[in-house]
Amino acid sequence: MTDLIISPYALALEELKQQPTHKLKEVGDQWRSPDPLWWGINSMFGPFVLDLFADKDNTKCEAYFSAEDNALIQNWSEKLSVLNGAAYANPPYSRASKYEDVYVTGMRHIMAHTMAMRELGGRYVFLIKAATGEVWWPEEADHIAFIRGRISFDLPTWYRPEEGQPTESSAGFGAAIAVFDKNWHGTKFDYVSRNHLEARGAAFMAQIERAARKILPTVPAIDELDSLVEELEIEDSDVPLSKESIISESGFKVWACAAAAFGDLPAFTFTQSKFAHTWAADSVTNPLITAVPKETIAKAVGMIEAQADADQLKEWVISTFEPDNHAEYIERLQRVAEECWDEHQLAMPGFIHTIEQFERAVLSNIRVLRATIRNAFPIQTNDVWPAEVKLIADQIPTLHTIEEGHHRKVLQHINRMLLERHPSSEIITAAKSLTISFGEHAQ
Repeated sequence: MTDLIISPYALALEELKQQPTHKLKEVGDQWRSPDPLWWGINSMFGPFVLDLFADKDNTKCEAYFSAEDNALIQNWSEKLSVLNGAAYANPPYSRASKYEDVYVTGMRHIMAHTMAMRELGGRYVFLIKAATGEVWWPEEADHIAFIRGRISFDLPTWYRPEEGQPTESSAGFGAAIAVFDKNWHGTKFDYVSRNHLEARGAAFMAQIERAARKILPTVPAIDELDSLVEELEIEDSDVPLSKESIISESGFKVWACAAAAFGDLPAFTFTQSKFAHTWAADSVTNPLITAVPKETIAKAVGMIEAQADADQLKEWVISTFEPDNHAEYIERLQRVAEECWDEHQLAMPGFIHTIEQFERAVLSNIRVLRATIRNAFPIQTNDVWPAEVKLIADQIPTLHTIEEGHHRKVLQHINRMLLERHPSSEIITAAKSLTISFGEHAQ
């Protein structure tokens, strides 16, 4: 280990932690990665064994480099060769500073050191702002996965807010995952939804909890499910029943759980609404307290992701067009966005990025827009599929009953998820749900 260089940056951070109260703006570089999101990223690109920018209060891994260690003078590759895993970083964004001619912060210097470590070997996975216009943006990364949906980070454990200061997480921002690994063999760019990452993370955390239950059956946090159930108990008078009231009072996620389980009803019974509230408060993707079929979970997740896409498109339209035209543009673009997903598996961030390149006049006419999209993404037919795709397809009995074009779209979806290294069980669930959806549309 290199001798420590205790910089003013590290000393100022320690002094900040010791203050009796704090302002939100003082949190600075110390926002924490949310656990479900981190575990989701870990499940896709890990296992993570080294946290590059952390301290004892917020590290995600047993091994980490603190501000006192100064990650920019450490040999990450050498450390990983001992730990046998990948490194994770939620890096500091503060202005570049150095001490005794050694940089301790600055994204350009962080990225330069990362590229040097990449050449020495190892995998380095960064959760960063999707700030493509910044000079430090890692164009040279081996893989960039843009995250659909804004990311909210957790406050540090030492944060003690002054009176009137917020006590909750940040409002969040667009984010991306950057992978530096010279042995990477996947795609250069991709998209992944925040909901998907959190779902994978929740599943991963649940597996750890189950394993802990077997090893340490008396762990209080696990054996106190009864008290958790009590916390989720809702008084009869407090449960919204109509679709409108559930969405306005409890949020779209709760309504999606109700609709997935019981259908899109104008009003739900008390039992149905309470079930949806309990399920959503537990975990949409991996409920432990309520028993929910996999197909129902897939429906709820699909609705939540669709709503997130619709919100993202609406936000873009509002920021782009005059107010008088918002409703018209939202309806038109939403329809074409759905067609682009069905035909090209083009996710909403990619769709928005595509139409941003078109002349505004193109977006005013749906026929012209469709023609421009077709020119940009010519439909490619492919009837020769890898063996893995066929193996998955063989486990979906109703796949052969849907229309040929839809059949091909399901195979394309399976192939894409395989390339993204999703688990087979997850791919089968998604493909079954998509097959059912196409079958319902044909009726």
